[in-house]
Amino acid sequence: MDRTAPRETLPGGTIADAAAPGPRRPATALPSGVAAGTRVESFVGGPWSLPWSPAACSSARTVIRDVLQQWGLDDLVPTAELLVSELVSNALRHASGPLCLTLERVSGLRCLVSDGTADFPRPAHAGPEDECGRGLVLVDMLAARWGCEGGPEGKSVWFELSGDPCAPGLDGDTKGEAA
Repeated sequence: MDRTAPRETLPGGTIADAAAPGPRRPATALPSGVAAGTRVESFVGGPWSLPWSPAACSSARTVIRDVLQQWGLDDLVPTAELLVSELVSNALRHASGPLCLTLERVSGLRCLVSDGTADFPRPAHAGPEDECGRGLVLVDMLAARWGCEGGPEGKSVWFELSGDPCAPGLDGDTKGEAA
């Protein structure tokens, strides 16, 4: 996928304006000659810089839709959009910039949201009347795996989704089977 191609106009600008790609990395899209829907072992998309504003969630969801369609992972789009929105919202609320999104295609999807703060996220214990505090619980419930990695300029919070709910997950566990 050529991330520099013009995109349809979104409220507040274009995806190119809102989620500009970072420096080119090897294998940023489907390798040359590989048809959409073909299983590819591993490649990376991004990083995309996201604006430090509520528009970052919309930009991240647009990237998810575009890239997962290109990678033949359309079934993961609704869950990936929800989870990336949670991670981007958490970064906007609790961290500082810069804010980036990176996608990795392995046996499923690995999505990383990076920010400039070294503090790792902690799941909150939200009560029934609380309006927030459930995002990481949701990530924990829906992702095959998730976690956080420190880096020289902050951290990356990530989640992984399996391309087939009955196939072995990225962690080797089989979902959809009775224990």
